[in-house]
Amino acid sequence: MPYLLISPFRTRDELSAMVCMLAFAACAPAGRSTSTAPAPAAARDSARVERFIVSYLATPRGPRARGSSPNDPLAGLRADAQARAAERATQQLGELRGIDTVRLSVPQRIDWLLMQSTLERTVYDTVLHVAERTPGQYLTLGNIYFRVMGERPPTPADWIAVRTDLTLAPRAMALGRAQLHAPPPLWLKLAGNSAGGYKKFLRGDFVTRVQTAAPDSLRASLLEATRRAATALDAYTAFLSDTLHAGPDASWASGRGYYDWVLKNVHFLPYTADSMIAEGRQIHAATKLALDSIAQRIRPGTPWRTLTDEMRDRHPEPGKILAAYETGSHHVQAFLIHDNLVYLPPNQELIFVPTPPELRETYAWGGYGGTTLRDNVNVGRFFVTDVVPGMTPEAVREKLRAQNNGWIEVIALHEGYPGHHLQQSYALRNPRKLRHEMDNTYAAEGWALYSEHWMARRGLFTNDDARLAQLQMRLWRTARVIIDPSIHTGAMTYDQAVNFFVNEVGLERSAAEAEVNRFTTWPTQAPSYIVGWLEIERMKSELQQELGARFDEKQFIERVLDQGALPLALLRRAVRHEYGFDHQ
Repeated sequence: MPYLLISPFRTRDELSAMVCMLAFAACAPAGRSTSTAPAPAAARDSARVERFIVSYLATPRGPRARGSSPNDPLAGLRADAQARAAERATQQLGELRGIDTVRLSVPQRIDWLLMQSTLERTVYDTVLHVAERTPGQYLTLGNIYFRVMGERPPTPADWIAVRTDLTLAPRAMALGRAQLHAPPPLWLKLAGNSAGGYKKFLRGDFVTRVQTAAPDSLRASLLEATRRAATALDAYTAFLSDTLHAGPDASWASGRGYYDWVLKNVHFLPYTADSMIAEGRQIHAATKLALDSIAQRIRPGTPWRTLTDEMRDRHPEPGKILAAYETGSHHVQAFLIHDNLVYLPPNQELIFVPTPPELRETYAWGGYGGTTLRDNVNVGRFFVTDVVPGMTPEAVREKLRAQNNGWIEVIALHEGYPGHHLQQSYALRNPRKLRHEMDNTYAAEGWALYSEHWMARRGLFTNDDARLAQLQMRLWRTARVIIDPSIHTGAMTYDQAVNFFVNEVGLERSAAEAEVNRFTTWPTQAPSYIVGWLEIERMKSELQQELGARFDEKQFIERVLDQGALPLALLRRAVRHEYGFDHQ
C-alpha cells in the first residue's frame, strides 16, 4: 500500500472537525467609515501607507540595529534602546492609525494590520528588559561563521566585515558587563557555553582560515582583532560564572499575561495558553495512535518506541552529518523538479554551514538561518549541528542518534526545499516589500510542516525509517504545543518538560534539553508548527470545495508561498484575495 498522509485523525470528518476548531475569525479592517470614499481620498491614503512602509523599512531594527548610528553601532544593545524604540513606535502608531484602511486595497490593508501588530509589540516588549536579562545578546560574533566558513571563498568585503565584527565584540561584551542584572541562571549557563565555543573557534579553525584565505593586506589586522576578541571572551566568561549574580531559577518564564497577549495581538490567534495546552493534548494523543498504527504496518506486534529506538542507531559517522543533510536536500530538490511540483525561483541557492556556538545548545539538529544577498544571489544558510571537538563519548553517541538517517531526510526538506528556504525565496519576490522583512513563525513553520506532509503524499519517502521519522517528528511538534505554554505559565517545570520529550516522544536527553532551552527564549514559537500546518490544510480544503475541478494544488502552493510568511489570519485573507474571494 503506497504511503500517503498518515493522519492523527482516524477519519476525514475528524480532521475536518479539528481544523474547524482552528478557524480564525476574519480581522475586520480598522477605519472611520464604511462609505465609499472619493477616488482622490483613496489615492491619498494609498500613497500614505506606501510612504509609511518605505519609511519604516528604512529604520534600523533588531537588537543590534535598534537606534544604531554610524557613531554608535552598538546603540541597539544599550539599556535605553527598547524604550527609545517604543517611543518611536508609539509615534508611528499614531501616524498609521490616521490612515483610513477602508480606502486601501486588500494587500495594503494586510500590510496595515501587519504594521500595527509589529509596532504594538515593540511597545509591549519593553516589559522584557532584554538588556538586563539576556547575556547571550552581547555575543555578537555569529555572522563570522557564515562569512568565512561557507562553501564560497570569502571576498575582501567579507573579511572587512568580519574584522569589524571582531573589533566591536569586546565593546559589546563590556557593555553587557555594565548592564546585566540578575538574568535567569539557565541563560547565564547558555551564554557561558556559547562564549566558550567562540573562544575555541577563534583560537583554532578561524585562525587557520585567516592564515590561509585572508588577503595579505588584511591578515595582520584580522589576527590582532581575533586576539583581542578572544581575550574579551575570556573576561566575559569569567564575569558570567564568577561575578554576575543570577536571578530566580525560572525567571525566563514570560507569564500568562504576556503569552496570551502575543498569541492574540502578534499571531492573530483565537487561543490562550490554557486552551492551547488542552488542544495540544488532544492532538498529541491522536498522533500516538497513528504511530501505533504505522508500527503495526512495519512490524506487527512491535511498539513504535522499539522501532524508533532501532532507527536512531542508523546514522552518519561523526563529521558526516552536514554532508548527509546536503545529500538529502539535493534529493528532494530533484524530486520537485522531476515531478514539476512547484516553480523554483532563479538567483537563489542553499548552503550548509556548521551551527554557530551561540545556537548549539538551543538547536540540537540545526535550522534555517535566513538569506543574505551575495553577488545578486539570495543565499540561504542551513545550519547543521554536528559532533564537535570536546564532546564526551556519551554526548557524541546522543548527537549521532538524534541525527539519524530518518530524521535527516525529513529535516532536510523542512529547512530547505520545499520548506523554509523555498518559502523565503518566494517571499523575496513579492512586490510588497514589507513581506520581505517580516516572517510570522506560525506561517513559516506551518508551511514547513505542510511541506513534510505534502512530500509524504507525493511519495518522497520510500523507506520505513523516513516514514516513521515523519510521524515521530509530528509527535515531537504536538509535544511542543503542550510544553511551551506550560513552562511559561508555571504549569510545567523545566525538568518536567525535558522528561516529557524523553518519555513521550523518545528524544535523546541532550536534544530534549536543547529544545526546552530554546523555548525559554522564544515564548509562543514552539506551537507554531502544528497550528500553522492545520490552518494551511484547512485553507486548502476550503478552496478544493469551492473550486471543485478547477482547484490545482501546484497553483495553491505557489499562491501561499507568494504571500510571504504572514500571520495565519492575514495569510488566509491574502490567498483568498488571489483567488478572487476578496470579502470572505
